[in-house]
Order: sequence, then structure tokens, then C-alpha cells
Amino acid sequence: MRFYSICNSDETALGLRLAGIEGIVTDSSIEVATALNDAAGNSEIAIVLINEGLASKCSAIINAFRHEHSLPLITEIPDKNSSGAVSSIADYVSEAIGIKI
Repeated sequence: MRFYSICNSDETALGLRLAGIEGIVTDSSIEVATALNDAAGNSEIAIVLINEGLASKCSAIINAFRHEHSLPLITEIPDKNSSGAVSSIADYVSEAIGIKI
């Protein structure tokens, strides 16, 4: 089981890479759709992390993908412009799939 990230922030991508999570940095809806389809075609990728700002921009694409595919699981993570309580990525993943990592 591997994680994959789709984000629109170089800082977020760097932090995730340091944690061993590869991915892409983009602001394009077309590239988000392509990355999701590529992740669905890779049986090793179980969870896709996408930051909230990009997820809200591409919500129609993400919703359509979720209806068509059961895997990978798409989990939204906060970005630097998010408001509210700060949680770790591990907390988000734990909440989404019910496994403590």
C-alpha cells in the first residue's frame, strides 16, 4: 500500500516527499484528472492525498472519480491557507480508513 499526493504547493510536496510520499504539484484540473486516473491504474497506490484548496477547485472531477472507482481512497489534507484546527496527515488517514499509522 502506497500513498500518492496531488497538491498545488511546492512546500507541501517537499514535506510529503521527505515523508516518502511521491506525487505531483499542479494547479491544472486536467492534470488532477490525469493523476487520479494514473493512480487508479497503479494497484500499489491505495490512498491519494490532495490538499483542500486544490480539492475544492476540482471537486467535480474528484466526485466523478469517487463514483467510478472504489480505490484509491482520496483524502483531503489541509494546505497553508486552511483555517481551523491543525491535524496531522496521520490523523486524517486514520479517520478516513480507520487504521492508526
